[in-house]
Amino acid sequence: MQTIDNRRTRLQQLIDMFEHQADSFLLHQQPIDPSDVPPMDNYDQYDHVDNPDHVSGKAKEHTQFTSPNPISTASDGSGMESANPEDHPIILPSSLGWDWCVNNGAQFLASKEARLRHAQANGSIHRIRLALGFKSALFRTQVRTAKTQQTKTRAWNAIHSVDTTVHEHARIYSMARDSFRNIREAYPAGPELPQLHTKDLRVATLILGSDQVGQRNTQQSWIWGFGHTVNDKGTWMDDCELSYTLVHMHVLTYHIFNS
Repeated sequence: MQTIDNRRTRLQQLIDMFEHQADSFLLHQQPIDPSDVPPMDNYDQYDHVDNPDHVSGKAKEHTQFTSPNPISTASDGSGMESANPEDHPIILPSSLGWDWCVNNGAQFLASKEARLRHAQANGSIHRIRLALGFKSALFRTQVRTAKTQQTKTRAWNAIHSVDTTVHEHARIYSMARDSFRNIREAYPAGPELPQLHTKDLRVATLILGSDQVGQRNTQQSWIWGFGHTVNDKGTWMDDCELSYTLVHMHVLTYHIFNS
């Protein structure tokens, strides 16, 4: 808890420094209504990618609006409650919206941020693909071959570590996408950023049994063709594509012999 508190203090200092600079080159000393800056989502729906039924009912409805972190007490000793710095929205063109940027002459800054957000989203999808490919390779080379409790534990720890990476970059992509959409008009030539669903982050880790229903027309997620570059070749991407190919071949063979 002390380590977390120290990191929050450091983060708050960085936010204060940034906002001091933003006041000079974005706000131009103009007061801004705090209600004009929407609160941040926490995107915790990506925490349960492999267990989609974990969140259901009313809890699922509030997934994007309930902060997982408790309200902290202000550090000035006033006893006032304040949101944790990681939940604090930063003053950026995307935070204020395109209309605000037009009315205050900040279109140039909005254009720069829109391009940066698009590149950030592209990089996140690339890292998600690499992580999912690595996860598929781990299932094939370590999880399935583990014979002892020790090797199984080590293999599953590696899987959970990869999941953490996937969840992190899923959040980054979604945050970049939401920010990009807020100032979409600033970069009209930029390709659209699709919404990232939890089903897009699952990989084919097992050869599906013949009793699985609805697998005949299973298709890969859009992330495997999004911003695809030759740099992906020769990486763990090959293992993930191999898993999908094996699943499709197995399902096709089953339907051929039972038709």
